[in-house]
Amino acid sequence: MTDMVDCEKLAGVLNRASAQGKAGFCKMLWGNQSESVQSKLLQFLSDEARTVVTQPPA
Repeated sequence: MTDMVDCEKLAGVLNRASAQGKAGFCKMLWGNQSESVQSKLLQFLSDEARTVVTQPPA
C-alpha cells in the first residue's frame, strides 16, 4: 500500500467485518498493512476489531 492510507476508512472496514464475524478477513487485511499504519489504525478500531487483529495466530 502507499503511504497515503485513509486510516479512518480502513478502520471502518475492519470494524464492520469484525462485527459480522469475518475474523479471517480482518486478519488478512491487518497483515497487509505496514507496522506504521497498524499503529495508526489501533486508535480507530472498536474493541471487537482490536481483539481480532491482536490475537496470535492459531
